[in-house]
Amino acid sequence: MKKILTLTAILALMCVMTSCGDKKDDNSQSGSSVSEVSTTSEASETTAENTDTTQTETLSTKAETSGSTAKSVSTSATSSAQNNDSKPFLSATEGGVVFPSPVEETSDSDLIAGAQKLFEQACEMEWNFTVGSPYEVDQNVSVKNSYGWDCYLVTSDGILSLEEVRLDYHKIFSEHYEDHLEEVFTEYDGRVYCLCGERGSDIFYIDSEITAVNSRSDNEISFTVTDSYSDDDFGGGSCVKEREFSISKDSDGSWRVSKFTLPY
Repeated sequence: MKKILTLTAILALMCVMTSCGDKKDDNSQSGSSVSEVSTTSEASETTAENTDTTQTETLSTKAETSGSTAKSVSTSATSSAQNNDSKPFLSATEGGVVFPSPVEETSDSDLIAGAQKLFEQACEMEWNFTVGSPYEVDQNVSVKNSYGWDCYLVTSDGILSLEEVRLDYHKIFSEHYEDHLEEVFTEYDGRVYCLCGERGSDIFYIDSEITAVNSRSDNEISFTVTDSYSDDDFGGGSCVKEREFSISKDSDGSWRVSKFTLPY
């Protein structure tokens, strides 16, 4: 009987030990799972940090690139402004040109550029004012001028006197230039009348070019203008004519035409 009890006790003790061993193994496995979860969490945090760092670096790079672009645009704008400052001449608001530097410090090429512009404007102005009319006219209303020629009523707004005609003409021609507008325009009874003469231009004319600076002073610059023609009046073939062209500085500081011959 004692042997049976002893055997039973031993079996019971073995069962208890086996059970404890199983629990220990379970705890060990559970510990491994916790460790794995912790490791995974740390890896996720590291990845997130790396991602944030990468995004931050990318944004920083983009910002730097954007800054470089802005700097480039700014540089271009500055360069453009400098180019504007370096123009050989500027067009005056009321006609004529202005040279940025004193005449004695301005190169021949810059003076020629300004003179070429004025010459072309003078050709257009002279043609418009002496051939036809630069203004609207009513050809049903006319008077005779001092030469006995018919002149027609100017109907354009603001043109009621010969003085107002001169103001338009002398936007290009200097105040020192002697015009002959009274041969084309006449005043009568508070209105202005225009001759509206017509003629053809020189069919052989090609172009004109300012080719040299002859002399310069604070108030006047003289140039040579070369007019080119495909033929002359005698069938002698192509030819060039050289004439003097001058500009003078007016009281408003602008340079305008003071000596000129229409080449066609």
